[in-house]
Amino acid sequence: MNKFAVKGLTLALMMAGGSAMAALPSGATGTTVSGGSVHFTGSVVDAACAVSQDSVNKEVPLDQVRLAAFGTTPGAGVAAGQKKAFSITLADCDSTVSSQAAVTFNGTEPQGLPGALDNTAGAGGAQGIGIQIYDADGSALPLGQESKATTLIDGTNNLNFTADYITTSDTAPTAGTVDATATFNVTYQ
Repeated sequence: MNKFAVKGLTLALMMAGGSAMAALPSGATGTTVSGGSVHFTGSVVDAACAVSQDSVNKEVPLDQVRLAAFGTTPGAGVAAGQKKAFSITLADCDSTVSSQAAVTFNGTEPQGLPGALDNTAGAGGAQGIGIQIYDADGSALPLGQESKATTLIDGTNNLNFTADYITTSDTAPTAGTVDATATFNVTYQ
């Protein structure tokens, strides 16, 4: 672009801005409307670490699985065999305050398989299917029970887990959506 075109464009923009400002009558202040609200949440903890913000409301999308993954013989406790890894991240850890951390998951349990998470999908939900959480070593981690303790290092620590679909009754499961929520607590030792 040549220098005359740039000067011409600059002059045109200045005139347009001046015209827009001149459109308000003398002494006018404009209009103010309510735009909504901003809600801030958080917490202050007296602990060895803080739970990282990306772990506070964690989403773990499990891969789609076929009913055939649960076999042909119905029964509670049959996993799909497609574990999905996830972690709880602890930040700003001070290992002199506490040297270990463990996680306890809580949630709604199905009648046929205590310790697992019940499918709360409702209408259109898979029947006889829940979610099982597993500790870092691959062993089932029942709801309400502490995970194996992880030794903390200063800084950031990832507490690793997996989750898988699991049958929750002795009747054959049905296809549908699966939705389950677990809350968690961190215990420092």
